[in-house]
Amino acid sequence: MALFAEFAPWFLFTPAVVMVTLLLGGGAGLWATLLSTLCAGCVLLDPPASGNLTSIRWTASAVYAATTSGLVGLLVVLRQALRASDAARDGLLRVAADEAEREAFLTSVLASSTDCIKVLDRDGKLTFMSEGGQRVMEVSDFNAIVGCPWPDFWTGSGHIDALAAVQGAREGRSASFVGRASTMRGTPKWWHVAVSPIRGLDGTSQRILSVSRDITALRKSEEERDRFVRLAENSTDFIGMAHVDGRMFYMNDAARELVGLGAADITELVIADFFPPEEAAIVANEVLPAVGRDGHWAVELRVRHFVTGEPIPVLYAMFPVTDPDGNTLGYGTVTRDFRAGKRAEEDMRMMNGELAHRLKNVLAVVQSIALQTLRNATDLPSASENLSARLVALGAATDVLTGASWRSADLCALAEHALAPHGELGTRIVLDGPAVTLQPQVAIALALALHELATNAAKYGALSTKAGRVHLAWQVDGTGPEARFRLTWREQGGPPVAKPTRRGFGSTLIERSLRSYSGGTAETEYRADGLTFTLDARLGDAIREGGTGSGGAEVADR
Repeated sequence: MALFAEFAPWFLFTPAVVMVTLLLGGGAGLWATLLSTLCAGCVLLDPPASGNLTSIRWTASAVYAATTSGLVGLLVVLRQALRASDAARDGLLRVAADEAEREAFLTSVLASSTDCIKVLDRDGKLTFMSEGGQRVMEVSDFNAIVGCPWPDFWTGSGHIDALAAVQGAREGRSASFVGRASTMRGTPKWWHVAVSPIRGLDGTSQRILSVSRDITALRKSEEERDRFVRLAENSTDFIGMAHVDGRMFYMNDAARELVGLGAADITELVIADFFPPEEAAIVANEVLPAVGRDGHWAVELRVRHFVTGEPIPVLYAMFPVTDPDGNTLGYGTVTRDFRAGKRAEEDMRMMNGELAHRLKNVLAVVQSIALQTLRNATDLPSASENLSARLVALGAATDVLTGASWRSADLCALAEHALAPHGELGTRIVLDGPAVTLQPQVAIALALALHELATNAAKYGALSTKAGRVHLAWQVDGTGPEARFRLTWREQGGPPVAKPTRRGFGSTLIERSLRSYSGGTAETEYRADGLTFTLDARLGDAIREGGTGSGGAEVADR
């Protein structure tokens, strides 16, 4: 006890040393131990005058120094452990905060995503659907469909693709497909689906992730684009597109065929390459500025054929190709081959000129008929009647000519028009001859001649009696330049015929007009058994080239 009593003063400094060590660390604790040892030995204890400590005090000082140093070491270790514990606690708090932030972020991403994100079990049954997925799939209560087989939401080929994707994910493979499926409210939509395995720690597929993206709008856009492409490819018009700098990047098949490019590469061609130099200048100086100013331009131009060099007339329309913001990306053209139109215009000009010429001739004939009829008339009523009848005959001829654009007239049709009012065709008036196409002027003269012959026959000849008959026959004799055309009007069964003492206008019209227009001979014979009229002309003067048929055009039964 005495020994412990001797030691006690040193240990009065222990709490101070502990505090210094805890607050300032191990080094400060050791210095505090040394100082407290000296203070205890030299100050608190009453040293002898000699300055030497007793052995007990030396022992007490040594024991104090040793135990306090050891305590300092323990305190240093404890202090480090406390710091490490604080650091670990702070780390755990940070990790927990990071996890919470990450989870909140992922939850927000899933809620905000317009994709339908689903988790399936290995059997393909629904176990989870993101909040955003429920919105896009129009799911009001996920609990109503949880556990349902996911492939059953697909129909047709989509169902087959979904089953294959689930099977592949079970085996560790990823897959994707495009299919059509309706939302829970029955809205049909197109989806792009990606299916992949969710692996466990052992690397095997534990669950299945399915991400479906609504591509209905994209699909509609693609369908509209496909329709445009089909429209452009099937069009018979030249459809092409070029960049802003004029380089071509698209031409449909009709365009390639029109200019003779076939399957050639067009990317090195520019707009100006498709035109002759003078037309290219018009495109550069007029068309392109007008397109930029007005938004479109249409003009008649000529493009060139790349193989033959032929200038091809076209109706050329150009317009800008823009993006959704209205920025010009290039130029487009729809160009129509105008060669047929040009030919039609030329034909129309020629036809108008020919019609004017024919009209002048008809008017001249009308004038001649009117003058001669009035000059030979004995009274006004008969003059009016004769003039009207002759103009009707002229009208019949023009009807036949109009049907053939005034280029020719079928002889059989012409005879039917001219003779039908005077007697029953096929019985009292018989037509017999091959298919023949008359020159226009010959057709007019013959129509008037047939009218005069039929009128005279009805008044004085074969058609004035019930037993009388008229036989109109024509034929082609020979071939080549010497071929002849012959037409005969023969009356039978009428009253006896006597040659008139005075030649009237009808006889003059019959002979002179036909001789003039056919270049042949026209003669009238007044036989006792009936009047006979004969026209004999060179085939080429009376008949339009290629206007004879090989077989007989017998019309007696008509």
